[in-house]
Amino acid sequence: MVGLGYIGLPTAALIASRNIKVTGVDIHQHVVDTINKGEIHIIEPDLDGLVHHVVKDKFLTASTTPVEADVYLIAVPTPFKGDHERDISYVESATRAILPTLKEGVLVIIESTSPVGTTEKMEAVIFSERP
Repeated sequence: MVGLGYIGLPTAALIASRNIKVTGVDIHQHVVDTINKGEIHIIEPDLDGLVHHVVKDKFLTASTTPVEADVYLIAVPTPFKGDHERDISYVESATRAILPTLKEGVLVIIESTSPVGTTEKMEAVIFSERP
């Protein structure tokens, strides 16, 4: 899970609650440290207990560095810039961050509010760097 905010953290915790090992990645060390203590940094009812449980049982860990995985779920912000145009630079940064860990046959999912064509742009980034 790349991005441990309001979408990424609950999704990572839910997946981990099914006894699936999840590594959550975030660029903010404070977020990583907080989650690795079994605590949360966002306001979401009942999420604190779930995160505490899955961290304690070692199904969820957080890191600032991506690790090799079979599935990558990118859940990062896509704020507006200019005149109602989405800024996909966070999606591109997250995509570039996972490049060193990609292997053939992995699944990369972009779970961000992004404009039409973003997936194809990230595909081009991946294949230009990791053909």
